[in-house]
Amino acid sequence: MPSGTAAQPVRALVWVLHLALPVAGLWLLLAEPHLDFVWHDAVSHFWLVLSVAVISVVLGIRVAAEADAHDDARLFLVSLAFLASAGFLLLHALATPGVLVHHPSLGFDLSQPVGLVVASVFAFASSMPLNPATMRARKRSLQIGLAALLVIWGVVAQLDLPPLNAVPGPSDLSGPMAYVAAGAVVLYAIAAWRYFAIHRRAPAAMLVSILTAFALLAEATVAVILARKWAMSWWEWHVLLLFAFGFVAYSAYVQYRREGSGAGIFDAIALEDTTRRIRAGYTAALEELVSELEQAERDGVPRNPARLADRFGLTEGQTAVLDRAAAALSAERELSRRLGTLFHHYLSPDVAAALLADPQQAALGGEVVEVTALFADLRGFTTYSEAVEPAQIVTMLNRYHGAAVPCILDNGGTVVQFVGDALLALFNAPARQPDHAVRAVRAALAMQDAVGKIAADHPDWPRFRIGANTGPALVGNIGSEQLRGFNAMGDAVNVAARLQTLAEPGQVVIGEATYAAAGTAGIRAVALGDLPVKGRISPVRAYSVTGLAS
Repeated sequence: MPSGTAAQPVRALVWVLHLALPVAGLWLLLAEPHLDFVWHDAVSHFWLVLSVAVISVVLGIRVAAEADAHDDARLFLVSLAFLASAGFLLLHALATPGVLVHHPSLGFDLSQPVGLVVASVFAFASSMPLNPATMRARKRSLQIGLAALLVIWGVVAQLDLPPLNAVPGPSDLSGPMAYVAAGAVVLYAIAAWRYFAIHRRAPAAMLVSILTAFALLAEATVAVILARKWAMSWWEWHVLLLFAFGFVAYSAYVQYRREGSGAGIFDAIALEDTTRRIRAGYTAALEELVSELEQAERDGVPRNPARLADRFGLTEGQTAVLDRAAAALSAERELSRRLGTLFHHYLSPDVAAALLADPQQAALGGEVVEVTALFADLRGFTTYSEAVEPAQIVTMLNRYHGAAVPCILDNGGTVVQFVGDALLALFNAPARQPDHAVRAVRAALAMQDAVGKIAADHPDWPRFRIGANTGPALVGNIGSEQLRGFNAMGDAVNVAARLQTLAEPGQVVIGEATYAAAGTAGIRAVALGDLPVKGRISPVRAYSVTGLAS
């Protein structure tokens, strides 16, 4: 298993500890009042909070710039969440008693809790399914509304006007406002969880930073509700805000150092349609690079990746990658053509393309991936083979496989092996396909239709029977240092082979997991019940596929 995969549980544990430690610290301070001592230093508070607020405002402006550049609704709402919390944090600093405002006030106590509540609404909204057109229409009003709220609050607080000039109580929050803040904690928690779900689908460091920031803002809100003013528990929520924004800022800095530019730092947070547009731009750049290389080969002129970088807005890091790709393509183009022709005759196109792109993928080993395995063989092949010449067997197999293989490839499958009359194909490996189950079913039906037309002209030829099953399997290169092959191993693959043996000629039998995954995509199937399979103690619930829904 790759070391990156093995490191995931460790990273997750470290991340959980980072979130758990502040909660444990707050609990300790509240449970042991003698540890929750008061430190009342207005000047230190002013400069500390002012510094954090400035960093946070800059971060919010940077995210807003990315949102404008990509016209992305999610990035826009994330920027408002940062700007709301950062803006009210700035107002909290400016209202510090004894610095610019000369007495304790509600403006000081309530500014950051209100900011956290407003930010939680934007954070929650950013994690929900969004309609870009609707958000585009409301963008200006939301910006003006937030700016107006910040300006009015700041003016009232600094001019010491009611109601923000009222003398506050012993804690920041009490009464109805505490319940409102508790609701904000729930909104932050939901937002963090939904961003975690996005990260599970498309892992990215910046997504982890954002969901961590929202989780820390939720913890800061809890501390605001429970803490005594100027006590250590009260200071803790200031530190949590520092870590929330500092974590995102540091992640952005690391990505900036890696990429050589600030462009694209927050692309991982964007909506899927924005991501598709960004990828389309990169694809266009690569396609033009290939065209330019072909032109350079014909005309003998040097390549110019800098021109492509300016045209497509690529970062310095991406331009460097483009330049290296151009050099590699130019140096190995002819070799790749020769090897590609050879590989594509003996390997499935996806496997051949992966090996040509990265020869390191030929290393022994693999990873556990959910796949849909498709097994097919010819019922009665042995009996048929006894009655005809070997040349006739080869002719029949080539005709059948010549019709069956395109059905698999057209649906994105990978043909792993041919063994006599049988073949094994995988879906979701090596290329990832969220709809791999329905792809496999469509391929199986197309195979039966294609070979059925051939068999109609050769009634003595045996017919294919097909089994498919979905589940986790170890996928990778299996064999020795001298000879190896791309394959999949696991119970899900074994069950697919067993289901194939239970199928009748011309029939497609699938397991329950495949039916559950593909059923919503519009297939028709008849339940066969729980079938006993060889080598398994438990029976397998199976279905016979009858076609695609019209």
